[in-house]
Amino acid sequence: MTYRVIQTKPAFKYPEGKQWGPYADELDAQQRVTLLREFDGDGVIEDGDFGAPCGTNLVGAGGPGGVSGSV
Repeated sequence: MTYRVIQTKPAFKYPEGKQWGPYADELDAQQRVTLLREFDGDGVIEDGDFGAPCGTNLVGAGGPGGVSGSV
């Protein structure tokens, strides 16, 4: 299961409806909502299967952004 945040109130330069994530940990999603609120925005957390979490690089996956398995 992964988590995402749906922005419900504009903040920064991002409009309502912007999706943030997916995050592997609900705490990371909660931190995104906290940050949005600090800038007069808001968001709701959804859980489900939203794909690979942000920042995940699979070893030997090949393709852009992957990391090499050799040291």
